[in-house]
Amino acid sequence: MDNNGVNEPMFSEMEQKFLKLKDEFETYQNFAENTIQIINEKNNKLEKNLDALTNIVEISKYINSNVSDENLITMINDMIIGILGVTYSSIYLLNDVGELVVKATNIESKRLNLKKYEISFMINNEEPFVINSKDPIFSLRHRKVKIHSIIGLPIYSRDIFKGYIIVEHALWNFFSQDHIAFISSITNQIGIALENNFLYNKVKESSITDPLLGIYNRRYFFEYVEENVKEKPNERFAMIMVDIDNFKKFNDNYGHQFGDKVLIETVNVLKENIEEDDFIARYGGEEIVIYISNVRSYSDVFRKVDNLREKLSNHLIEYKNEKKSVTASFGISYYPENGDTVQKVLSVADSMLYVAKNSGRNKVISS
Repeated sequence: MDNNGVNEPMFSEMEQKFLKLKDEFETYQNFAENTIQIINEKNNKLEKNLDALTNIVEISKYINSNVSDENLITMINDMIIGILGVTYSSIYLLNDVGELVVKATNIESKRLNLKKYEISFMINNEEPFVINSKDPIFSLRHRKVKIHSIIGLPIYSRDIFKGYIIVEHALWNFFSQDHIAFISSITNQIGIALENNFLYNKVKESSITDPLLGIYNRRYFFEYVEENVKEKPNERFAMIMVDIDNFKKFNDNYGHQFGDKVLIETVNVLKENIEEDDFIARYGGEEIVIYISNVRSYSDVFRKVDNLREKLSNHLIEYKNEKKSVTASFGISYYPENGDTVQKVLSVADSMLYVAKNSGRNKVISS
């Protein structure tokens, strides 16, 4: 004890315990704060990943539900711009001759030839690429904003190169690995969409076309014309029924393969000599039906149909070293003069057809 009766060693020991506890608390506090910071960072990353995943799922659902929409690629491009907040986004797809052409973009000028770009060498490699430049990457000829960051990712369908998504931003070094991962998922979705769209159109086409002749079938013909009548009830149109003369004899004398060839070449001659707006379909057997829209005069239609008859009669069909001339009979009727429904107008055309066949064939008879 000192002169005041205080136990100094006892006080020193308590102080040491306090300091030790204080030190342990501070160590724990620092550890806890670091742990919370790490957890927050992980949570933020998870939230970003979850947001990205949610966006990918939503885009996937959107694409699958709109696979038949002819504007699907444009809609996908708009979603990329909205989700990523980029300056420009463009989707390029290969056309029938193997050239990359723009299918969707928010760049005002759509005369965008990738082959002329400074990035063409990267595009030719069909590989992902990222470019960052403090100087503008493109000239301002087609862009109102200077671009300093660009990412390009190829689109594949069944491992076959189909095109590119090219996304641009005004900020330098804008794109990160997260952007690459997200846009890659979009390219995968586009590849799937292209495949599904191809299959959809194939199934749709097979349901409305005749498999032998490659023209529309009877059911779709009625749907098409009836829809036109609803949309344009006051528009005059003509209906032409066509029947190949003596078709049964061709089948009986030369076989069904020759009969098929007669049908195919007859349809080809008719298709080559009708207007772009005219509509041709197989009505049944060897009968063909043609819809001529926006009729101005009976005489114009008659001349057009008689020209078809003449072109067909001058066409020789060659099969196994034999050449045969094929003729057809034609019956014409008009809407609304011959009926107020498609079926009534067609019935009159059918009657005119049989008048042509019973009066010598290779004729055009109009109502």
